[in-house]
Amino acid sequence: MGDRYDSLQPPNLTASVASMPRRWKDALHLPPPKNIDDVFTTAGPDGISAAEDAGAVLAQVAVLADAIRTTSYNQPEALGAEVVSALRNAGSGPWPSTAGAALENLTSMFENLSGRLGDLRPADWNKSASTPEGSITLIELVRAVARVSADRLARVERTVNSFR
Repeated sequence: MGDRYDSLQPPNLTASVASMPRRWKDALHLPPPKNIDDVFTTAGPDGISAAEDAGAVLAQVAVLADAIRTTSYNQPEALGAEVVSALRNAGSGPWPSTAGAALENLTSMFENLSGRLGDLRPADWNKSASTPEGSITLIELVRAVARVSADRLARVERTVNSFR
């Protein structure tokens, strides 16, 4: 993909995933008397709401986390077209009903994935699985998690900041 995420190595990737609950909590906050839920589903300047981006992250990272799990097997399973879409940050998902629900689901997902990454052996990071468009390594899948999470987080921050 040719961006800053392509150079990240396992320790940086693991730290990035582990930092996501805190970063999303900070992003999904408005100082009183404003309430994040009042603007959570309202489109920001780019026409996308924080709810839409949160839903996309939940869906795409879930797909990538499952691909990471199966790619770490002794005999990796083939990955479907939904993984290719998530690699490109092109997916979407159902919108969480509230910012609190989004944060709860994001925190749980990132904590589970962080635990899984911590359990990987060094050799696991080079395992690969086939996709409809070629082979992909586990480290590339985790880089996609970092990319999707951070890119969508930046958009949510811009959207929420537009309501300050």
